[in-house]
Amino acid sequence: MKKRAILVPFIIMSLLALLTGSLFFQKEQKTYGFQEKENVYEKYNHHTPIRYLVIGDSIGRGSGADHASQRWFKLMEKKMYKERHIDMKGDYIVQSGSTAFEGLYKLSSQPAVSKPDLIFIVFGENDRKYMNGDDFGKIYESLIRRAKKDYPSAEIITLTESCLAYEDFARQIALVSKHYQAVNIDMRPVFKQTGLPAEKLTRDLVHPNARGYRLYADSICQVIKLNAAKHKKIAVLSSSIYKNPDLLFSTKKQIINKKGFIKNGRYYISGKKGDFLEYSFTGNMLGVNLLRSPDGGEIKVFIDGKPVTVMSTWWPFQRNRPLYITSQLSNGHHTVRFETTGSKTANNKTKNSIIRISSIITNKNTY
Repeated sequence: MKKRAILVPFIIMSLLALLTGSLFFQKEQKTYGFQEKENVYEKYNHHTPIRYLVIGDSIGRGSGADHASQRWFKLMEKKMYKERHIDMKGDYIVQSGSTAFEGLYKLSSQPAVSKPDLIFIVFGENDRKYMNGDDFGKIYESLIRRAKKDYPSAEIITLTESCLAYEDFARQIALVSKHYQAVNIDMRPVFKQTGLPAEKLTRDLVHPNARGYRLYADSICQVIKLNAAKHKKIAVLSSSIYKNPDLLFSTKKQIINKKGFIKNGRYYISGKKGDFLEYSFTGNMLGVNLLRSPDGGEIKVFIDGKPVTVMSTWWPFQRNRPLYITSQLSNGHHTVRFETTGSKTANNKTKNSIIRISSIITNKNTY
């Protein structure tokens, strides 16, 4: 009886200790679902895990680094964990050679990613090859607005790429970022302040190397630290800068005329000079979904009978790409014709010059 009297209080105390420890563990355990109402700066201050999304081009994906661990976002993750013991995990809508148009199209058409606390937007260097500064600004605004609508609680950080030499594009990034209270980090003065030549900070004068991406990571972490100290709030979606800013896409697969192109699966394919495809559409913007590949050739684009551009479909590996053509058309009905040239760029080392087109991309609303 005496032994039982001693054992009962011992069991009760053990259970209480176990329950207390469990509650303490649950309180201290931090996961990606922990306190979802906290913004990125509150999570930084509370050492809570942070999830981010990158929408960008080759620099957005960290091209140029010798190793995956040297990409800017991996260096950022490592620095955050070392200095704040904060776990960071990312999702990526990135593609080498892409533009803000492609980023917006993919963000609009792909399934939603895990709810991010932080969104990085990294474009500009490729865009200047396809459009002027004003057209870029309008698409860039649409991209930020779409990101804000999809993920209203996320902070947006825009990166002005270190290699961007076109000031009108940099001005648009700064203008749109400021208007929507996004954080703009201009990497050009950061690189310049090192006093080092571009050869020391990049792989090819465009893509940063490990040392260059370290500057990206350090700059981002410093900005997050400063804004967290100020308890910066996440801005709500404001009125637009440009007219009709919320670009909605429409994809059209139906052709109205063709010569030589053969349907094979999802693509119309041809490798013969002079073959063509024609589509009709209504809108003032145009893009095309096509397959870029090692044997990709060049194609002429005519809109309403007038030559607009010549596009290369070469790429070192096969990848379906939504490519920008123009956003300067008049409102109304148009016809586009894609005509094979039989030519190829110097990068194409094969004997072929193949074109593979699946659809055109237009805007549903006036832009």
